[in-house]
Amino acid sequence: MSIRGERLGQKMAAEVRDLIYQPRLQREIATGLEHMHLVNQAHLLMLERRGLISRNAAGILAQGLLELERLGPAALSNDPSLEDLYFNYETALISQVGVEAGGSLHIGRSRNDIGATIDRMRARRHVLDLMAKVNDVRQTLLDQAQRYATTVMPGYTHLQPSQPITFGFYLLGPATALAREAKRLLCEYDRLNVSPLGAGAMAGTSFPIDRALTADLLGFAGVTDHSQDAVASRDYMISLGAIAVSLAILWSRIAQDFYVWSTAEFGLIDFPDAVAGVSSIMPQKKNPVVIEALKANSGEIIGGFTAMIATMRASHFTHSIDATRSSLNGAWTLIDLCHSSITLLHLLVRTVIPREERMLTLSAANFSTMTDLADLITNRCGLSFREAHHVAGLLARRAILENKSARELTAEMVNDAMLETARRSVPLDREEISQSLDPAISVERRISTGGPTAREIARMIAEQSAQLDMDGRTITQASEALSAKSDALRRAIRGLVPSPIPVRS
Repeated sequence: MSIRGERLGQKMAAEVRDLIYQPRLQREIATGLEHMHLVNQAHLLMLERRGLISRNAAGILAQGLLELERLGPAALSNDPSLEDLYFNYETALISQVGVEAGGSLHIGRSRNDIGATIDRMRARRHVLDLMAKVNDVRQTLLDQAQRYATTVMPGYTHLQPSQPITFGFYLLGPATALAREAKRLLCEYDRLNVSPLGAGAMAGTSFPIDRALTADLLGFAGVTDHSQDAVASRDYMISLGAIAVSLAILWSRIAQDFYVWSTAEFGLIDFPDAVAGVSSIMPQKKNPVVIEALKANSGEIIGGFTAMIATMRASHFTHSIDATRSSLNGAWTLIDLCHSSITLLHLLVRTVIPREERMLTLSAANFSTMTDLADLITNRCGLSFREAHHVAGLLARRAILENKSARELTAEMVNDAMLETARRSVPLDREEISQSLDPAISVERRISTGGPTAREIARMIAEQSAQLDMDGRTITQASEALSAKSDALRRAIRGLVPSPIPVRS
């Protein structure tokens, strides 16, 4: 029996077969077969419980479905003239159990709602796996932040020295940003974890099916409400893709910092040889290949996201190849690349080596403590902060012109600058000035909430660790719930298989 039925009187053109269905079939077998097994089993169980097929037919189908699952991809003919995974699967099932039973499984459903269901099952699995990887990076960042909480380094704005911070404080920043990404992933999981199965081609079915039952059997929290929306919409993939883009932008910014800081000119950090590449001609080279890969991957993810939404745009609000199939090709690719990139990011933050002496030396020499000097002048000399800012700015300019570092500023230089800019002189002693220019003291002086002091870092790490534990428990529970539903479904299907008749002796 041809899947093309009686409507089409010609064989499929070779170009259609080879250029449209062949690549699609390969993708679907590789990524959707596991979910197809579960969808078919859940639908069969529902049909039997609703009395839409006989117990005998259900038993025959259950046996056939379990056999196809046991055989895996080898059970399918992998024939693109059968179009896609669904028809290859149905053809294999009919060859196992016959057309009377095998052809009955399609009661009350369409490839459209099956495909929409499989897409959501894939997406929710990606969300849980991606969040687990994000959480691994968060944990390592928090561990490293604690380890380097007092490792003083220059902070930068516009890639120019700004104020002293610590390397632990810097690492705590990406950990904070990743906590927001994890929250977005959890919210997206809740939004997408509803079942389209039973929506049919787009207008439901005349059979009295139980959509809530199949949703529960597949581990969904509920069902999609509108049948056309159920098969037309992949907006959750836009949201998930946007989260991947947000992650990519974040890791690309971290990578860019590490890229610059690892140069000989900055020399703030280093990496083990195990994560570096070499030159074919220059023997001295140690190339930051992981950093460069992360920077490149972020661009590919942005490109993949753009391709997805560009393909989906202006498609009709229903099922079509461009709206719900081709648009997702790039989406799955970008999500896979996001997975691997998060793994590389984890490698970077786990292996980064701060050059602590170099960090401290630069912090003391590069005028990053001039804000502290301006604060001192404001507090001790009665000047407004703007006046003190001018004093400190003049001092920095003079020192730079005289090729002096911040550590070489003297009390006389400070008082002269104050007299010139503010027309007053309130003598500051050498010890006061020296302490205001000490980067380690500067860090601990910044006591405002969220600042780089050891106490604030400890507080933020503790709060983020508690949130990380909660997030970890949430995804563990969700993963275990899905596994439990799958196990229960398979047990129920095995229960439909008629027991062999005992042989009498």
